[in-house]
Amino acid sequence: MTLPIWWRTDPTQPVRIGPRELPGRIWTASGCFAYGLSGHDIRSLDVGSPYAGIGAVVTKTVTPQPRSGNPMPRLVELEHGAINSIGLENVGHAEFVEAVLPALEERGVPTVVSLAATRPDEFGPMCERLAEVGRGFVHWHGVELNLSCPNVAEGGHDFGSSPATVAECVAAARPHLPDRLLIAKLTPNVAQIAPLAAAAAEAGCDAIAAINTVLGLDIDLETGQPVLPRRFGGYSGPAIRPIALAKCDEIIRQVGVPVIGIGGIETADDALRFFALGCAAVQVGTAQMRDPFAAARMAAALRPDAATT
Repeated sequence: MTLPIWWRTDPTQPVRIGPRELPGRIWTASGCFAYGLSGHDIRSLDVGSPYAGIGAVVTKTVTPQPRSGNPMPRLVELEHGAINSIGLENVGHAEFVEAVLPALEERGVPTVVSLAATRPDEFGPMCERLAEVGRGFVHWHGVELNLSCPNVAEGGHDFGSSPATVAECVAAARPHLPDRLLIAKLTPNVAQIAPLAAAAAEAGCDAIAAINTVLGLDIDLETGQPVLPRRFGGYSGPAIRPIALAKCDEIIRQVGVPVIGIGGIETADDALRFFALGCAAVQVGTAQMRDPFAAARMAAALRPDAATT
């Protein structure tokens, strides 16, 4: 590809966000590369490893207790993206901290741990235990608070749609992560996202991740029923990119906190659109599920020495 004349940044070089220096600006989004443990088992001729040049793997979301997830089907591909209702299936916080986090550190995976809860006060103990086990780990960079999952019954469709609740969650986590990055991942399913971002920033977060999936529903015409057993799900993919760009722009212009852009990023050009707004980093989601090398390929394509400007 030919890079635009204004692009001078190497996304595979270290970038400082909050208290941490991460190895790059192209990340994988939560839930789209599992826990990040299996990438060393596969190779590609063009980029080598799925981790090549990327800045972080955001783990699938971890909750206080193990979750078995929602009934199948949980993920349905649509014409312009996908709709999911995974239900936050995961091994639970205790198993993750004792087994998964050390394995990620041993394998050298740059890691941001995604956490979700149904009450703000649950974030404090989870972050405290993470910090105890991860003390001295060099590849664990921080936590992303998933405050916006729209497909979990507990806490309603959007747990983080209230600025006051967002602030409570961030405030509960912040004291336990003095030397780690703290990110608030916000819901797009609100009229204005800037008040949520401002509340998170005032409570002490280092960055905002925007956006999570958009609440959606689709119908199977053979049955006349919703394609997901729980009816609603999170819609992702290229169709939501304009929404994500608008929400990121709103936060950057009105709040000024660092933003990690997410939403419909499938190509290097897509990532450039978010960087043009001033995003500090981007996360690759649905595209990463289709192609585990998607983020690495974007990182390689955006290096200034990889193409003629």
